[in-house]
Formats: sequence, C-alpha cells, structure tokens
Amino acid sequence: MLPVPNLDDRMFEQMVSEARKAIPKILPMWTDVNYHDPGITLVELFAWLSEMQQYYLNRITPEQEIKFLKLLGIALREAVPARMDVTFGQIGEELLVPAGTPILAVDQHFEIASSLQLIKARLEKVIVRSGLESVDFTSSNGHKGAVFYAFGAQMKKGNRLCLGFDSPLPVNKEITLTMNLHELFAANPLTGAGSAKAVIPSGKISWKYYGESVGHDGEPDTLPIHVVRDETIHMSQSGRISFIIPSPMQSVTLHPANDKSRFWMVCTLEEEGYEISPRVENIAFNTGMAIQRKSWSEAFLFNSNGKRSQSVTLTGYLASCGHIIVQVKHLAGWWQDWRETQDFGSVESDFNGYKLQFVKETMELTVTFGDGKHGSIPPQGRNRIRIITVLPELAEGMYVGRSNGLPNQTFKLEESSILRHSLKLQVGRRQSASGDWLWEDWEQTEDFALSGAEDKHYKFLTESSEIVFGNNEHGAIPYKSAMPNIRLIAWQTGGGERGNVQKEVSSRLLSIWPEHQALTVTNYRHAHGGKGKETIDEAKRRLIDELDRPYRAVTNEDYEYIARTTPGLRVARVKAIPLYRPGMTNYPQEKEPAQLTLVVVPYSEAAKPMPSPGFLETVSRHLDKHRLITTEIHVIPPEYIQITVHAIVVVDPFYMEESNRIEQEIEMMFSPLDREDTAAGWEFGRTVYKGDIYGVMNSIPGVEYIQDLWVIGEGKGAVMESNGDIRIPPYALVYSGKHQIHATTR
Repeated sequence: MLPVPNLDDRMFEQMVSEARKAIPKILPMWTDVNYHDPGITLVELFAWLSEMQQYYLNRITPEQEIKFLKLLGIALREAVPARMDVTFGQIGEELLVPAGTPILAVDQHFEIASSLQLIKARLEKVIVRSGLESVDFTSSNGHKGAVFYAFGAQMKKGNRLCLGFDSPLPVNKEITLTMNLHELFAANPLTGAGSAKAVIPSGKISWKYYGESVGHDGEPDTLPIHVVRDETIHMSQSGRISFIIPSPMQSVTLHPANDKSRFWMVCTLEEEGYEISPRVENIAFNTGMAIQRKSWSEAFLFNSNGKRSQSVTLTGYLASCGHIIVQVKHLAGWWQDWRETQDFGSVESDFNGYKLQFVKETMELTVTFGDGKHGSIPPQGRNRIRIITVLPELAEGMYVGRSNGLPNQTFKLEESSILRHSLKLQVGRRQSASGDWLWEDWEQTEDFALSGAEDKHYKFLTESSEIVFGNNEHGAIPYKSAMPNIRLIAWQTGGGERGNVQKEVSSRLLSIWPEHQALTVTNYRHAHGGKGKETIDEAKRRLIDELDRPYRAVTNEDYEYIARTTPGLRVARVKAIPLYRPGMTNYPQEKEPAQLTLVVVPYSEAAKPMPSPGFLETVSRHLDKHRLITTEIHVIPPEYIQITVHAIVVVDPFYMEESNRIEQEIEMMFSPLDREDTAAGWEFGRTVYKGDIYGVMNSIPGVEYIQDLWVIGEGKGAVMESNGDIRIPPYALVYSGKHQIHATTR
C-alpha cells in the first residue's frame, strides 16, 4: 500500500490564531483584532475555506491520482522484462532453436526472443585488409578489453573485414551474426517499429562470400550474401545481422592465414563517411537475445484465402511441443474450435476439422484444412484463422471460470507477475441445438469510464492478478453459463529488476528436445532493462519530464533539442540560426522569412567533426515531422575556421620545461566539441578575441606576462578585424592549427 500523506493537518482555530498573530507584523495600523472587527470575520471566512479545501484534498485516493495522470496522457507503465545475449556451445550438428525456447538463469525464466539457427562451423580467423596491409585480429575478437578497427584505422573504400570458418555455412538457412561494437559515444535510442529504416547510414558496407563461381584469375569469386535484416545499420552500432548464403561456399587461402584453406565471409566498405570508425569488441555466431518471461499460451492470426486444402505454418517452441487449438472465425463474428483429424478421406464435407504436421528439422507446424468435399473450408477473409499454442500442463488451466450473469464479476488468477499487454481473453456461449461452443474475443481496457453497456471489455488488475468485468452500464456482462466459459488464449509472466542477472551465471536449457539438452548456454554480458511496475510517484516525475520535453518545433531551443535527440544518431552539438538560408552573405542585416538553418555537429574523434550526407538527411527527415508547416528547414554541416596563435610568453624560469602546457590550454580553448571536464566547446559564430587568449595564458601557473601575440584565422568566411580579432560566420566553429608559442624568461 502506498503511503498517503495527511494533508488535513491544520485546524480552523490554528489558522485563525496564526493569522491574528501575523497582523501586527504585516499591517501595524490594524489595531483592533477582536471578533467584532469585519477584517477578523474575513480571516475566519478564508480559514474556513482553507480547512474545507484541505479536507477534500486529503480525500484524493491513489485511484483518483491515476485518473488525473490519465487526463494528462500518462498511464502507469507495467513491469519490463530484462534482456540478455546468450551464446550456445557444444553444437554437434546444425539445428534450429525456435522462438520461445525456455532458459533458466539462476532462478529466472528466460525465453529466446526469435528463432536462432545454430551452425556447426567455427569462426577461426578474423582478418582486416586495408590497402596492401593485412592484419590478423583473431586473438582480439572477444578478448576482454581488446578492440580493433573493422576497416582499419584509416578507413578507405575497398577495405575489408574477412571472417574465416573451418567448415562451410549452411545454404538457404537464415543465420544470425552478432556484432558488438565499442561505443565511444552512445547513440540516441531507436523508438517505434521501423525507426531503424529512418536512419540513413553514414557509410555503406556489403557482405559477400567465396562461392563456386570462378573469377577472371581462375580463383573462386566473391558472391553477394542476401542480408535479411541488419540491426547494426551498416555497422553504425551494435546489433545483429541475419543473412542467407544462397549457394555452397568454396574454401580459399587468404593472407596472412596461410596455414590452411578456409571458408570466408567478406564485409567490404563500399562508401566512406563514418563519423566514428567502427571498432569491434566481439563478432559472435550462435548468439541470440533472451527475454525474461514465460509464455503460458500464445495466439497467432492468419488470413484465409478460401481455397481448397489451404495450409498455414507456424514456428515456435510451444508450436513444437504444446497443446494446439485451431479456431476459425465465421461470418457472424464468432470463433469456433475445430477438431483435429488424421485423415480427411474419412470425414464428410461439413466436418469442421484440420490436420497437423510437424517437421522436427525446421521446427515448423503446418495446419491443413479440408477441400470442401472432405472437410470444411475456412471462410475467406483477413484474420479468419487462429492457432493457439498452450503449455501441455496448462491445457485445462486456461479456463478462468464461469459467468453467473451478475454485474462486476471478478476472477482471480493463480499466477502473479502477469504481463498485462500479453493477456487475451475469450468468453464462450454454448449452442443449445448442437452443443458446440462459440467464442468471442473481449478487449482489455484500463477502466470502464468510457465503456458502454454493449462493449465487450474487461479490466486486469496487475497488483492482485484479477480480471474484472462490467456492470451492464459500463461494460457488458459475460454470458451466463453452467460450465466454465471464460478462458485465456494468450498470456505471459515476467518483468522486474530480479531479471537483471549477472554475466556468466549458471544457465541451462529447459527444452524437451534431446538435441537441445546437449547444448550449453552462456550470457557473456549481464542482463539489462528489467524494471518493476511504475509507481505513482515515478509516473508524476515522468510527467514533469515529458511536459518539459518539446514535441513540436516552434522556438530555436525546440529545434535544437529535437535535432539533438534524433533516433539512431550521435549528435554532439546543434545551432539553430533563424531567418537564415545557406548562401546568404549579409546576415544578420539581411534576413529571409520562414527560413531556419540548423548546423549539426556529430560526435567524432576527428579534429573537425563533419556529418555525412546520410547523417544530415536523417536529421532533416526527423525535424520534418516536428516542424511548423510554414517553416523551411535547412540542415548543414559546420564551417571550420583554423585558428593559429603566435605568441612570445615570458615565464618563470622554474616553468620553462612546462611551456608546452600553454599550447595544450589553447588547443582545449578552441575545441569544437564539449570537453570531458564539462567545459563547453567553442560557441557557434563567436568572434575569436585576443583578450580571451590573453586571459587563458595569464591563468596558467608560471606565466608572468605576454610580450607579443597575434592570431591567424584560415577558412571560408573568416575576417580579421583591425585590432587582430578573428570574426567568423554564425554557422562556423574553430579548431586549433599548429600554434607557435615561444617561451622566454626575463
């Protein structure tokens, strides 16, 4: 129970007494403070109003606070399951680990997020070829604390990352490669489905392999790999790459791995432009994502084409070993459970049934329907077929109970930590003539405030694991039944901070298949992301943060914030220049309406961080969704002005050997990016004043005075003033040239 503060802690007499005591201090001319004075009457009136207001404020319950938060667009977040990468070992043969395969890590139940094809081939060599140089980084791959450049320290088009295997990779099977990169600067998280497609990569790569095709020199040629999915966005961030080898691989010998012939995959840099050169920590196969949850039942929808002997295919752990229920939605909108048959040849045309076929090698379950002569055909339409997979021990326990036809019915579930979004419920009605059950999907709602009398809604209370139905005014009442007619067709449990297990904990597969039980599973990184259910206080703090966060770009600060938080990018600095269009030469004296230019600087190790065309286009597309329709936006890179300082500095004789510190301080002063010591980088468009340089030099210990100083600025738009200051354009930054500092003594 959340602690409820007592707001009604001041009584009427106390407030009147405090107000009367404050009168001599605030209004000395008010001398009559007796009860007959009209002013005292007003004091009593407002004290009574304050007491009544406190009384009603003190009666606000947590449920009402949740309502108030909902009015502001905030709903309490449910528990979030933890995630971790797991690597499989002791693979004797190629096999598929289907999605949902259970893993036990300490006392936490995890599941494989998506199906993973395990390969027997072992990665033996990792070679980086840049120009004429080839370097073997096999020992660095996966070694703690060791990283290497994927395409060499000096990235050039045509540089290659070569992966050598001891045996060929399987053909026409989806294989997953996990790429863990060394993140110098964290990228803004991707949010929402399809957000990765909105990011235009700064550089581009291609994946090929040595196949049976013969090149011009008689040696095996490289053939393109079919990339199914690339979470790394052309190796811009850590993630997984799923690909298919379309034809058999051919073994070749690549320098410096001349000891034997191997089977090679080659990643080639096709286009330069990375703001940060990709640095690899680990390249791993047979690694997938595991989520801390347990699926008790799952439901999958399929379309019906209305043709004879149609079939649908499903892959998953519960599909391979669970209890199967097949439903078909009739034209009236009701779902009906169809019956399984082993042979359609022995059934009539009106038999509502299906046939199951399971292929163990691919872990695929195929459901086939009749042809109209032997077995019914499902009606044509979208989402007409549903396959429900249930844990075998839960086949009877999926029934919640029966409805008594009364309002506000409540049903208690045995399991706790149920993930609310995974819950799907059906209410059944039995036909009196045939005795068949017809099922109807009911929709989950947060409350019944907007539910009508005929709305098939229910509410799930996560704290008590209870299902609540309406009262026939707000939410319909389930059909009365003498037998259980309320059942769960899909639900999962999980979530919480306990799922954030440490790395390399004791883990084992809980699969029923003997081939899986021989495998080992290890998490080389700790699990992360597990959170408990959000409290009301946490939701209030999140509300304050979201109210301060701009979603519509109006002011310069709005544009800068939205550009800085572009998903998938590492944006270091942004400067909005209002009423400016690129190419204008007399700004700010000349201004152009409805124009806004944003200068974007990426995080980079280069002295002059420059965004790629893809980087700029990604920011521009992101801003286009938030801008005012009357505003034209231009996203440009910064112009860099090289600043070179020449000075003769008189220092104390004891500090002669530390004269290079003067150059270091000046270089830090002209940094285009914010420094690690929280000092801000050079301000956009700020004139380089000699006085600022004097101030930095004079603050250095040992400097007595500056005998002479002059500054040179080189770059487009740089102007030297008559006093020696350097004026730069509003879209420009500065960086250090080769400073010439001559230190001398008196």
